[in-house]
Amino acid sequence: MKLSSSPDMEKGFVHSMNVCGDLEIVEYRGAFDVDVKFLKTGTEVITNAGNIRTGRVKDKMAPVIFEIGFLGCGEFMSRSKGKITRAYQAWHAMFRRCYDEERRHQNPTYKDCTICDEWHNFQVFAEWFYRHYPSDSGSYDLDKDITNAGNKVYSPENCIFVTRSENTTYSATKAHKFISPKGDVVEIINLAEFCRNNDLDKSTMYSVKAGRIINHKGWTKYVE
Repeated sequence: MKLSSSPDMEKGFVHSMNVCGDLEIVEYRGAFDVDVKFLKTGTEVITNAGNIRTGRVKDKMAPVIFEIGFLGCGEFMSRSKGKITRAYQAWHAMFRRCYDEERRHQNPTYKDCTICDEWHNFQVFAEWFYRHYPSDSGSYDLDKDITNAGNKVYSPENCIFVTRSENTTYSATKAHKFISPKGDVVEIINLAEFCRNNDLDKSTMYSVKAGRIINHKGWTKYVE
């Protein structure tokens, strides 16, 4: 441990950051190697004295998106090569739909919509996003209620990716019809719950309904 000749870099000294509250010096080893801890979240990071003094150290665990969402610590970035990543665009748009008062006033269907606690962390959402986003070259929207009519919560249990036309065509209140492996026509209101109870993947079942794949465990599309 190296002692700083500057009192403001000594252990315990508190600095105010521009956007993430206060941090305190934990250990000073040199001007470019300083351990600090944010007081609100307890997040510890290594930074340099210049960033500390100018208030530019960021707390990735601080809720800065509508005072709820936070970037989190992990491999997923909000930007890549100067462009906003697809996962971050979807994550931020989800927060706008749920918590932007002006947006909800313009579109009352999002009234009372919320986001599950685990998706407040962008790292958790991004991991789910990249694991489930279709690998073809199409463009897809995040949907919360096609498989669970009336659902108001964005969560991994309820959400799937659908094309813009599918999102428009299939109403959340419309029953889902499939042909079972036994050849019976089955009408399903809550597809998410049905899949959980029958060991089926809801995203794959919706792809069957949309005609993107032929069957899932013997279940096929019902054509009227």
